[in-house]
Amino acid sequence: MRKLKAVFWDVDGTIAETELYGHRVAFNNSFAQEGLNWDWDIETYIHLLKIQGGKNRIKHYANSLKYKIDDKEINKLHFLKQDFYHKQVLNGDVTLRPGVLRLINELSNNTIKQFIVTTSGKSAVKHLISKLFNDNESPFSSYITYEDVINHKPFADAYLKAIHLSKESEENILVIEDSIAGYSSACRANIPCLITPPEWSQFNNTSMPEAKAVTNHLGEINNRCEVLQGLPCKDGIVTLEYLENLINLD
Repeated sequence: MRKLKAVFWDVDGTIAETELYGHRVAFNNSFAQEGLNWDWDIETYIHLLKIQGGKNRIKHYANSLKYKIDDKEINKLHFLKQDFYHKQVLNGDVTLRPGVLRLINELSNNTIKQFIVTTSGKSAVKHLISKLFNDNESPFSSYITYEDVINHKPFADAYLKAIHLSKESEENILVIEDSIAGYSSACRANIPCLITPPEWSQFNNTSMPEAKAVTNHLGEINNRCEVLQGLPCKDGIVTLEYLENLINLD
């Protein structure tokens, strides 16, 4: 039986619900400050989430409006967005998803290595993690962020880098993700994957057929998770035992 030795966590939408009421709001605030009449409503932002990386989303949206934008303006908008987002984090506007802290603590108590693997920028991630977890007791061994690879999710680069840093075989690693792009990245790196899509996602049971399981969240005693696809989860709570069962599925 394979033993779980490392877990790779995505951040946005997986560890915390950051997208719709965190990053989206911060983007809109940055646009308003720069006098741009852009408003990313929820429907627009969900569509833009198919594009990995905030700067890429800004460029894509500008191009869709035939608005001429250069790297200098993109960088300024993204810098302002990060500043607004940091303030939201410090204000406690971004919270952990159900079951995340419980599972992270269980993994830490059992000396399972844990890594952050995300397409967010390092600054945004470190601000979030330092707010959600005690700075001196961070459960994460390392961070692989937007700045650390050239090709972002859905390419495998970030997860391949994480494998190298962990010094573990992919057979002893599990990825926890929330999106098709993250799922595709994990599959390309040949790492088993658990998907926990947020409520607003458009998950269907044919979109991620190689996922070991799909649950609506990780579960708490008073908030049991629902398995949408894959291995049944005892008592509706994702545990270390459940994760090890996942990596041993054929």
